[in-house]
Amino acid sequence: MMNKLKVGIVGSGFIAKKRHIPAFLRLKKNVCLSAVCDLNLELAKDVAQEFGIPNVYSDLSDMLANEQLDIVDVCTPPKIHAPVALEAMKSGCNVLLEKPMAPSLSDCDKMVEAYKTYGVKLSVVHNQNFYPPFLKAQELVMSGAIGKLLGMRVLILTTRDEYIAHENHWIHKLPGGAIGETGPHAVYMSLAFLENVTDVNVCARKQSDYPWVSYDDYRIELVGENLTSSIYVSHAGDCNTSEVDLFGVEGTIKMDLQSMILTHHKREHLNPTSVASSSLSVAGQTITGVISNVFNVCFGKTMLGHDNMIEKFVQSIIEDKPVPVTPEEGRETIRIMETIVKRL
Repeated sequence: MMNKLKVGIVGSGFIAKKRHIPAFLRLKKNVCLSAVCDLNLELAKDVAQEFGIPNVYSDLSDMLANEQLDIVDVCTPPKIHAPVALEAMKSGCNVLLEKPMAPSLSDCDKMVEAYKTYGVKLSVVHNQNFYPPFLKAQELVMSGAIGKLLGMRVLILTTRDEYIAHENHWIHKLPGGAIGETGPHAVYMSLAFLENVTDVNVCARKQSDYPWVSYDDYRIELVGENLTSSIYVSHAGDCNTSEVDLFGVEGTIKMDLQSMILTHHKREHLNPTSVASSSLSVAGQTITGVISNVFNVCFGKTMLGHDNMIEKFVQSIIEDKPVPVTPEEGRETIRIMETIVKRL
């Protein structure tokens, strides 16, 4: 029987507690959560006690020296992703990074070089690409269900209270401020369909009254060789939304990534019969999606992108297969994010 992979978590904040640790606990047949490390030792102890993790550290070097880990899962603020990942890879650990990969392209390059040098696996959590509707949309596009792709739209809204209302939130220290947190989601989802982004256009404004915020409302266009992705990101309102639309020659695909609903639209003519038929089809798809979601929840089947991606990362180590998101894909997202920040 294969020994379980030993995992060490670095960072004890929201994303570790709500997404990463529960995802690894679901995989207890193959992994063992051995340790948690945080500069705030008391916070690390609280997290360890809550989830039954046996060992606690405030120093990464100590954890690496004592635990003989197979995986280091980095859930820290992005500015220290690179130093943590580099030390872990040098110690022979496979590394999983919460997005964004790093604040700068130079940090990404160091990590890309390191994983090749040390012969370990490195992957970046692009979680929304692993939601069931997004995976289904990729299958439909590949099968030609909507014909040749003409364009796409990404819409991300987050409430003011989640990020920008808090003056001391780490998001304000990211390159570009708030867009440095949500922008990578929009970029990596776009890159799932765009080929070779050649140009980036940005229009930003400030809609809120917080003096520590420069911008909170963004319109971004990513111009690829095959199509353009139009992105709207806003932190200035009081609602949350995450939607992606794909436009093809023969139809459209609409994804609501919070309701986990995908609908395939095909309206050939603007006459009553065609409109009614299309409307009935969309209604049927929506009802089917809702029933499927209820079924999944009742039977404990996960729909979270983190769960799906972390499982694929673990399997990539066990079976020595490619990681679900390559370091190069993470790097390309940061390359485009650097361009967006420059345009601001």
